[in-house]
Amino acid sequence: DRVLEIGCGVDALAPGLAARGVDVVGIDISPVAVATAGEAAARDGLDGVEFRVMNAEMLDFEPGSFDGVVGTAVLHHLDVARAYAEMARVLTPQGRAVFIEPLGHNPLINSYRRRTPEARTEYEHPLRCEDFALGGRFFAEVDVRTHHLLAILSSPIAGRPGGRLLHSALSRVDRALLRRVPRLRWHAWIAGAELRNPV
Repeated sequence: DRVLEIGCGVDALAPGLAARGVDVVGIDISPVAVATAGEAAARDGLDGVEFRVMNAEMLDFEPGSFDGVVGTAVLHHLDVARAYAEMARVLTPQGRAVFIEPLGHNPLINSYRRRTPEARTEYEHPLRCEDFALGGRFFAEVDVRTHHLLAILSSPIAGRPGGRLLHSALSRVDRALLRRVPRLRWHAWIAGAELRNPV
């Protein structure tokens, strides 16, 4: 597979994919992020990975260049329609895009976001169900799974003793609750989205 990672800054997926033999291109709008990612890959002796400064809304690749596109918490910084259109263009006909993104429906989480604007850029817009539905214009299949309805409560003690255990317990409760009460799914904190077969 040849995979494009959009947003190759902190916690980039490209090095891990390259270590498993995947041919990866990582892009980021930030030259600093691209330079840092390239230095880390060289230090780790990774082949089959390259990094480029590029705007995800105007990809400089030929149609059908990639089998997959991945990203972590990047779509909510972009014009979603433009990003979907570009991803669909550069993917092969059976290609797929996989993203993990914050959701924007939960009023308590949104209240916290409003009180901490310094932690975000002015262009951020946590995704809503209509942003994922828009993917249907560009992909034949859109599958969204949501996570961390209650598990987000463990975040303040994530690095402390018992934090991981609490997170695990709350995640189990989340899975059961989201299965039994599907209408709560959009009030979770995180969504994993898979968009398959560009149209």
